[in-house]
Amino acid sequence: MLELTPSQVRAAAVAAQGLHTSSAAQRTPLEVLRALGCIQIDTINVVRRSHELVMLARGVPSDAARAYASHEDKASFFEYWAHAAAFTPVELWPLFAFRRRRTATHGWRGPAVDPEACAEVRRLADERGSVTISDLGGAGGNRWERGSPRKWAAEWLWATGELVCVRRLGWKRVYEPVERALPEHLRADAPDDDACLRGLTGIALRNLGVATAEDVADYFRLPAQQVRLQLERLPQARPVRVEGWPDSTWAHTELLEHGETAVDEERVTPLSPFDSLIWTRPRMRRLFGVEYLLEAYKPAATRECGYFGLPVLAGDRVVGRVALRARSGKATLEGRQVTDPAWTHAVDTAAQVAAAWANATVEQPTATKPH
Repeated sequence: MLELTPSQVRAAAVAAQGLHTSSAAQRTPLEVLRALGCIQIDTINVVRRSHELVMLARGVPSDAARAYASHEDKASFFEYWAHAAAFTPVELWPLFAFRRRRTATHGWRGPAVDPEACAEVRRLADERGSVTISDLGGAGGNRWERGSPRKWAAEWLWATGELVCVRRLGWKRVYEPVERALPEHLRADAPDDDACLRGLTGIALRNLGVATAEDVADYFRLPAQQVRLQLERLPQARPVRVEGWPDSTWAHTELLEHGETAVDEERVTPLSPFDSLIWTRPRMRRLFGVEYLLEAYKPAATRECGYFGLPVLAGDRVVGRVALRARSGKATLEGRQVTDPAWTHAVDTAAQVAAAWANATVEQPTATKPH
């Protein structure tokens, strides 16, 4: 069995995610989305929205990253539960048929859905062509408890594939009848569950480079046991050994065919906490020796770094993180951490990059905290 060193695997993982490669060419949002398979989204917007940070880290121009979610052109993505809520390339719509079928058959974890509200939402979406939650009367309650019968009806119809979201308006989902938003050839393609899992397993492994079965399963939140079976028969998957990793580790044949991976050791990039390079925390620990948890929902006094800590990628290493809040052209540096004092300059550089992405300048730096 082929044996890989941790440094080889780390470089392969960074390159497989489209980060710090030798190419410096600008990329479009769709190119990055297709390369990653999905981009997780989130509502936090103290620097830039998470999906924008993912794109900016991979060379997408600032304005293009900002405008992508609200595009009015032909659908290039659909929003769905991929890795949590995520933008996913529209051509992958058929591969998520298994999840839509499972929800329709077995239900969901959300509240009970009112059939009359579903009928009303269908009627309004058909009449108007598209609707937002505001069009449906809004939602009452606070924070995570916000809801209404029509809101949950729209969410149910979206989860089961009657409605689809291919754009956002003011960061609100725009729900459209699937027949209106997606081309017929995608709607007609309905692979069985096995084909769906096989296709998504292959995409996940390609975008990870080298991964355990659990890493692969987490990429699209697939059943781990079924992913193990898929890896065993996937032509592009080859079992490998990595020092310190579990036995069930796999490499994509594309990686092995290309040989040693070249990573630009001089590049420094701040990452969204929801970036697909690091969103699986056990994998982050194996690859980089750190495990950063989002602290946004912790009391301020208990935070180690700050509200929205951005991990810092230097070459093929995560060397710390920096927490900023940008507003009115100024970025307040709440905190920063380094894994070693030698990386202080890299973390400071990342803070400057993140502030520039927010069209802001960094105010007085705060003390650096040891990791």
